[in-house]
Amino acid sequence: MNTENFDEGLTRVADKISTKEEIEEKAYLDESSKLCREYFKKRGLSYSDLTKNNLKKLREFIQEETYPLLADKSYHMIRELRMDDLIKIVYKNKRKKDIIEEAYLFINGSYFKLREAVSFNGDNQFIGFCGWADGCNRIPIIRGFVKWCDWMEKEKKE
Repeated sequence: MNTENFDEGLTRVADKISTKEEIEEKAYLDESSKLCREYFKKRGLSYSDLTKNNLKKLREFIQEETYPLLADKSYHMIRELRMDDLIKIVYKNKRKKDIIEEAYLFINGSYFKLREAVSFNGDNQFIGFCGWADGCNRIPIIRGFVKWCDWMEKEKKE
């Protein structure tokens, strides 16, 4: 097998994936989580960019994405979907509180409290997205995360 052609093929595939449009189209699917992780990396972001303030901004972006769904009176859980104020942060150095190792943002619904909306897991730097959710329950979290990545990229350049 010619690995050079294989690597070029992977690069072409990677260039095609993780566009905002593709993520928007697939926001209700499980595969949107993978696309969001790729989008985060393509924006040049890493765990070293995480701060308490920009995690608060992520919470705001996700909450803003729930507002259009709140108008849908036919779907019970969405009517009460709200980001929780709690952001659980684990710092590498607990005294300095400068480098974030792990972070967890939570969401509340009509029949649950404090479910993980987005998690930044420390050991493997895996970013998780609402593993409990399916279908339209995922959409505000996925869309909010993508908007936050764009905002983070812009902030990083300034």
